[in-house]
Amino acid sequence: MVSSYIAWYLFFAGAGGGAFLLGSFVDFALRVSDRPWLRYASSVTDAGLLAGPVLVALGAVFLTLDLGAPDQAFRLFFTPSGSLLSAGAWSIALFCLAAFGAFLLGFVDGGSGVRVVETALSVVATLLAVFVVGYAGVFLSLYPAVPFLNTPLVPVLFVASALATGAAALTVIGFFRSMGDEVAEGLDSLLRLDMALVAVEALAVAGFVAVSLLGDPEAARSARQLLSGSSSMLFWLGVVVAGLVIPLSVDAVCLRAPNPVVLAVGAAGTLVGGACLRFALLMAAQRFCLAGMGVLAFWM
Repeated sequence: MVSSYIAWYLFFAGAGGGAFLLGSFVDFALRVSDRPWLRYASSVTDAGLLAGPVLVALGAVFLTLDLGAPDQAFRLFFTPSGSLLSAGAWSIALFCLAAFGAFLLGFVDGGSGVRVVETALSVVATLLAVFVVGYAGVFLSLYPAVPFLNTPLVPVLFVASALATGAAALTVIGFFRSMGDEVAEGLDSLLRLDMALVAVEALAVAGFVAVSLLGDPEAARSARQLLSGSSSMLFWLGVVVAGLVIPLSVDAVCLRAPNPVVLAVGAAGTLVGGACLRFALLMAAQRFCLAGMGVLAFWM
């Protein structure tokens, strides 16, 4: 069964991985193109190259807390089980090391050798970030005993939410750095991208719920629990209103009249919605108990 520690891990790892991927994408794009949009965007997205691994590392702390003791976490690394869980633990550790290494090398004055190593570490960190963002959803979707999450749409939903919350984290950080004109321009330049990411997340949420309602009876039961049961307040107010409606409305308004404070409010809503999404999904899910041939709550 899962606990709040797992929900927080999923949130921080997803947001951190998403923030890093956006920062890495703009960083690599700037190496081959010097378009003004990219320069402005980089003043905001470059924060993801550090904030990303910090958030993922924070997520790893919650994962360790869920395991109950540090020695349990070490077993994930040193027990050659070959499981997806072990692969996820290794990817988190190696991602943080590669990302921090690349970040630090960016401040080192050196020749082409240093830049080659920095680029290599950046590429490795980016590939690992893709795995970090996607593997949790894949892991949860592989268990037939949890019908609500046993669908390929779960990884899609988690990736969409990770990118949206990653962009939101960058916007919030950018707000506190917006005293400079370049950062303010960067926030404005990311408006359409942020709006698109939140819209994709909204479509992923709607598609997941619709498929669940029309699918397996147990999955449909969990979906109804999400929509009208004990998890409905968390879903409608947290996920839908705070995480989707408010950010989309804010982005639409700021397209006409950009305002850093309003943008930060919308981004904060996306972050709240991302956390609520993970809590709501896990709390609504049910699992089969093969020993008693019954259905139990997936949430501890």
